[in-house]
Amino acid sequence: MNYSFSSKPTLTKCLMKGELTFNDHPTFRSMIDEALKTGVLSIQLDLTEVEYVDSAGLGMFLVANERADQEGWQFSISNPREKVKKMFHLAKLETIVKITDQ
Repeated sequence: MNYSFSSKPTLTKCLMKGELTFNDHPTFRSMIDEALKTGVLSIQLDLTEVEYVDSAGLGMFLVANERADQEGWQFSISNPREKVKKMFHLAKLETIVKITDQ
């Protein structure tokens, strides 16, 4: 997994690329920490270029969402590809995490 940032005054978008698997846990945590250092209160993960998410990746989204609730910032996911969106639907992730197509 690779990532880059696109920031606005109130939102940091994390543009993710590749696959999100168990091995990406340290990188994912660093990405969230780095985004929070900007001082924004909203982080959106843009999955336009993410081809695959395994069950550990789904868990990372849940941990980030829980952390956001505990620390008082907003967490959302945008633009999942159809294959990734299907995984989200099977796991009912959309009932816990805000997922948009924008």
